[in-house]
Amino acid sequence: MSFPEIKRVSIIGAGWLGLPLISTLIQNGIEVKASTGTKSKVATIEELGAKGYFLRFDPTCNDTESLIDLLDTDAVVICMAPRFSQHKMMTFHAEQIKVIRDEIEKLPVNKVIYTSSTSVYKDVNAVVNENADTSDSPRSRSVILAEEVLRINTDLDATILRCGGLMGYDRIPAKYVDGKKDLITGDIPVNYVFRDDVIRAIVRVLEVNDHNSWNKVFNLVAPEHPPKRIVYEATAKYGNYIVPTFISPASAPPFKIVDSQKIIDKIGFTFLYENPEEFQYDEMK
Repeated sequence: MSFPEIKRVSIIGAGWLGLPLISTLIQNGIEVKASTGTKSKVATIEELGAKGYFLRFDPTCNDTESLIDLLDTDAVVICMAPRFSQHKMMTFHAEQIKVIRDEIEKLPVNKVIYTSSTSVYKDVNAVVNENADTSDSPRSRSVILAEEVLRINTDLDATILRCGGLMGYDRIPAKYVDGKKDLITGDIPVNYVFRDDVIRAIVRVLEVNDHNSWNKVFNLVAPEHPPKRIVYEATAKYGNYIVPTFISPASAPPFKIVDSQKIIDKIGFTFLYENPEEFQYDEMK
């Protein structure tokens, strides 16, 4: 069973992921509306060819009338980061998402994509899929609660994309460990995904637009998981970063390897970059 064609998409959160998503959707012939919590970015959204809105969720919305206009669409993509470290409240992000959901439920639109995180899974020193146990940490619970707002006791067709660490362009792994010493995580496998692959996955869900793409939870992580030390060494050249040094701990730190086979099998998704060692980054000017 397929659903009515999606011709109009609204994006909530036009940031590092949302802005290039706008461009891609417009190139694909989709009419786009998008919101930002930074007033100056509204002009940037409109320069890309989308209708822009200044909306903040604290957790209530600063402009409900504009939110309703934004949600007059065929599908909604929510790219809002939880920002748990800023709010220190486990329920804050879920309350933000509830504000959006409550307005969606009053409107004809019911297709929603929410970009979540693989950080919700426990580190079990093994491969994990979408059925794996989730962590009880406050940070992880804040994300799970937000997912549940869209999936429990609602008629929405909501699909959750649990993304690995988003990398590419100016997000360079070596930048975050520049010159650090005696790290104990060198042999831990990475769970990274290239930004363009997240955008392509969102587009693919919208294109497939049937029972295989909606009401699903999909992991979105590059299929290969090299150790961190290898990725840091491979990406240091993009900014003349100093490769960190590593030591062998008395006991290995916990880890997980996130499996993305479900999105490949269900909607025929293919990764542009299967190996994080090959992600493309901006050269330091």
